[in-house]
Amino acid sequence: MTARALRTLKESKVVFCEDTRRTRNLMSHFGLGIPLERYDENDPRSVDKLLERVRRGDAVSLVSDGGLPGVSDPGRKAVAAARREGLPVTALPGPCAVATAVAGSGLPGDSFIFLGFLPRTPSKRRKALEASIPLNRTIVLYESPFRVLELLEDVIMSVGASAQVVAVRELSKIHEEWIRGTAVSVRDALAAKPEILGEFVIVLHPDPEPSHG
Repeated sequence: MTARALRTLKESKVVFCEDTRRTRNLMSHFGLGIPLERYDENDPRSVDKLLERVRRGDAVSLVSDGGLPGVSDPGRKAVAAARREGLPVTALPGPCAVATAVAGSGLPGDSFIFLGFLPRTPSKRRKALEASIPLNRTIVLYESPFRVLELLEDVIMSVGASAQVVAVRELSKIHEEWIRGTAVSVRDALAAKPEILGEFVIVLHPDPEPSHG
């Protein structure tokens, strides 16, 4: 939590969040008693409720349970609607798994492609990966522990067995783990585990020996 983010929360009239229970723990930690409202990205009424407070001139904050709102987390629809109406919006730096994983991967970070969660259909996943290969840039993906092995199989088939891969598990949490190697060796290391737990960030590069960046 940055000093600016904490100051912004203190000055807010209301804080919209994914889960009021989780956010209440955060607020209690910093001794804040700001009213909380649940934000549901898929409910237009929830989005409009947030916008109405901004229209009234209230200082409104939006937080997610983890990560950065709008980046594979709820928030984009509210921000897009506010921009369309010309309402004031600012984004504060905070936890972001994409940038953190790239910074710690050792792979080129001067330019990268963030694909988030790929489609669940293998053919569509491979098509997305294959479309990114010609750019010869670092690729960043999110994946659940239940599908990470399938994703790595697709990487092997679409990008290549020798592609450089860094699998980051439970980033910023107590059981954080980094596994680096080729697509095959990382796949094998995860497959050898008795159980795969935790959310993953997969950072990869098509070049077996990427040098730029």
